[in-house]
Amino acid sequence: MRKPPVLAIVVPCYNEEEALPLTCKLFHAELDDLLAKGKVAPGSHVLFVNDGSKDKTWVIITAL
Repeated sequence: MRKPPVLAIVVPCYNEEEALPLTCKLFHAELDDLLAKGKVAPGSHVLFVNDGSKDKTWVIITAL
């Protein structure tokens, strides 16, 4: 039987202050579901990358 892959989701963020809290919840819920179903391995993660935002995107990312 094949081992499930470790999944890394990279999300570029540019001025996502309003959307980021919701986006984070959705990605983490989906990742939790995939983990529970054995579709991805523990160690799978979501990586939010600030792409030079002018708003509070980085503050939100670091708080997450």
